[in-house]
Amino acid sequence: MPAEIRKARASDVDDLAAIENAVFAGDRISRRSFRKLIERETAETLIGECDGKVAGYAIVLFRKGSGVARLYSIAVGLEFGGQGIGRLLLEAAEDAAFEHGRMMLRLEVREDNHRAIRIYEQGGYRKIGREPGYYEDGQTALRYEKTLRGDVPIATKVPFYQQTCEFTCGPCCLMMAMANFDRGFVPDPVMEIRLWREATTVFMMSGPGGCEPFGLAVSAHESGLSAEIFVSFYGALFLQSVRSEEKRRVMELAQVDFRRRAEAYGIPVEYRSFAIDDIRAAIAQGKLVLVLISGFLMFGKKVPHWVLAIGDDGDHILIHDPWVEDEKEETILDAANIPVPYGIFMNMAQFGRDGLRAAIILGKR
Repeated sequence: MPAEIRKARASDVDDLAAIENAVFAGDRISRRSFRKLIERETAETLIGECDGKVAGYAIVLFRKGSGVARLYSIAVGLEFGGQGIGRLLLEAAEDAAFEHGRMMLRLEVREDNHRAIRIYEQGGYRKIGREPGYYEDGQTALRYEKTLRGDVPIATKVPFYQQTCEFTCGPCCLMMAMANFDRGFVPDPVMEIRLWREATTVFMMSGPGGCEPFGLAVSAHESGLSAEIFVSFYGALFLQSVRSEEKRRVMELAQVDFRRRAEAYGIPVEYRSFAIDDIRAAIAQGKLVLVLISGFLMFGKKVPHWVLAIGDDGDHILIHDPWVEDEKEETILDAANIPVPYGIFMNMAQFGRDGLRAAIILGKR
């Protein structure tokens, strides 16, 4: 019979400890720790039960304020091996993480645990790191991660386009919107660079520059879309870390030009922080929203990054993220139609010490 999955109770501690001692030679969880984990608000201990017996467990940790959950430990009793209980527990752990509003589940696994690694990779996990000497016996740990979707399908009517340069996230989001509202338009790298040239605050001394909201809105208008701007700060953007006076001058002049052109085109601007209801209302009207986020949660770097909000399921904003990390073995399936809980979305959608919020609502003109 397949195992039944339930939450652990204090009465399960002896069975959990017995499985732990039988399965692991080191790095064991103690009876006291099991008891604390069962009671802990930021953890969920799941039990796989067969014919009234505890067959295995999975423990998921939830860090407050984070969009990521961690699979702390998972084990199946030796007499229950080969029955698919481990896979059931892994799926239950993913469900628990998603239900707690997490968009990713991460884990560590011994580099020599080939069977577990195979299960994780078959289940859609991608390797994101390697930690030598992680375990008590000196064995290396491999770190894995999976984007969680719940019941959200990967397929969407909004076309996805992967950026081909590190600095073209905004133009790629803009091209996805263009392809959505004009089915005859096909994004390509030439248009990607053209839109970047049109929308960027270019300054080449320290590498290619990024795009700001007025430049992207102007490019959207000139490409045939309607555009409305939300920005929480009046004046030149992204200058806090710019030390060169000459660079600041050039960037400020470029942004003055964008603001003047936006005004000339009659592009509406609201100088305030957008709310989640602003994003939801735009999507409900059939529009898409280009949103500035901090890249830290998405790929661990505190850099400004643009994503495209394409849907709303009542609990999550669904986004296309044009950045696909090939080095972490990501594919388009990891970056398209990602469900982000409202609270996490709003935490992501700000950048810098001043918490800059910026968004461009895009529609068919």
